[in-house]
Amino acid sequence: MAKLDDDIEIKDLVDFYERWPELRKHAVEMQSAPHLAEEKTALLEWMIMVIDRVGPSDLAPEKEVSNG
Repeated sequence: MAKLDDDIEIKDLVDFYERWPELRKHAVEMQSAPHLAEEKTALLEWMIMVIDRVGPSDLAPEKEVSNG
């Protein structure tokens, strides 16, 4: 995955989830950027709302479903 900047390097999905409270502050800051178009601000708002609803069970490996 791409490195965001010198202070923010996300290793994997679990790392992102564990650091979300701090990363969320960056996302909220980006929403107020004056050059950000209204539709991009709305998209960012939706992304934050979705990520806020992710929990530990969402990160667990999916169980294989048996067809028998």
